[in-house]
Amino acid sequence: MSDIVADERVDTSGESGSAIRRLSGVKPTAVKWLWYGWIPLGKVSILEGDSDVGKSTVTLAMAAIVSQGKPWPTTVVGAKRVDSIADPADVILVGIEDDEDDTIVPRLIAAGADLERIATLNRPVDEWGDARPFTIPDDIAWLRQGITETDAKLVVIDPISACMPENVKHGVDTSIRRVLMHLVELARETRCAILLVRHFNKAAGMSAKHRGGGSVAYSALVRSVISAAPLVRESEEGAKYALARAIGNLSKGPASIGYSLESSPDNEEVPVVAWRGTVDLTADQLVGADGAKVADARKTAPMRDAAKQALKQLLSAGPMRSDEVIEKVQQATGAGKGTVQSASKDLAVIKISHYGDDGAISHWTWELPPGLQRVKEPDDVEF
Repeated sequence: MSDIVADERVDTSGESGSAIRRLSGVKPTAVKWLWYGWIPLGKVSILEGDSDVGKSTVTLAMAAIVSQGKPWPTTVVGAKRVDSIADPADVILVGIEDDEDDTIVPRLIAAGADLERIATLNRPVDEWGDARPFTIPDDIAWLRQGITETDAKLVVIDPISACMPENVKHGVDTSIRRVLMHLVELARETRCAILLVRHFNKAAGMSAKHRGGGSVAYSALVRSVISAAPLVRESEEGAKYALARAIGNLSKGPASIGYSLESSPDNEEVPVVAWRGTVDLTADQLVGADGAKVADARKTAPMRDAAKQALKQLLSAGPMRSDEVIEKVQQATGAGKGTVQSASKDLAVIKISHYGDDGAISHWTWELPPGLQRVKEPDDVEF
């Protein structure tokens, strides 16, 4: 037996007195989501993009959703559709660079936010009583107090670069990692979703997972990275921009979601986000990564033709729910939702809305227009 003994003056094991934790004592739990597939609770996520895609306006739209307890845009994962909705909750905005009175509050009002549930984090005070910028990790306790006081479910730090300490080199992974771990632990402890906002780097052509500015430690430590970028052309639903999940390992990758920036009905100078359904693009395609360019019309034409044939075949039996039609055509042909929508327009498919007892639209049905003859063709698809 060895005569070597531990130095009793050194204790790095914590209160348990042991250097290990056996996982047999850990109870498995399911991941909880603020927005399924996009923003997990108790984790840190990132929203990133260039300066002209309305990142701050998007985060305020998200804050409004949380404050109201309204549904998030539907998450589509293959044939699965998931609606995320929860009780109204508080939101804390940190480091916001825009003025509250003429920019932040008008945009929140335009988004329908409950302002009683949205707060900004007061700036910490230095030893001379002067307000100073919020800095990580020095002011983590201050942010923890804010989350505890409000039981906030979402914290937005915009931009994260302004909250990093001056002595941290933004390109050094180890220094960035040490700082960000404080946010990771805070999110885990409070079960709050923390969303960081940052700009893209200048390396056009790189994959979406490498487009975020600064160290790769950012994307390595967070659980979800969301890319925001403009579309090459406006989508069928009117989207001019899209969100795509570039990094995430807590759920299967959701379909990208389109949006546009519209003028508020009450003030044309105030932008508001309009969600525009799913977009048939990967994150790499959205950011224009090399080798992931969007196919041109000549390449998509055969898929569109196949979708048109499938639509004629499927709708020849009579009207069907639009969501069922789109799902079946996608499964049969491999076409994206946007391609199916385009094919339906080519065929002048009749689209009828149906209303529920509450007066809201419950679903849509599609049917072939009068006079469009459907004859059996040798290459009919199998449903």
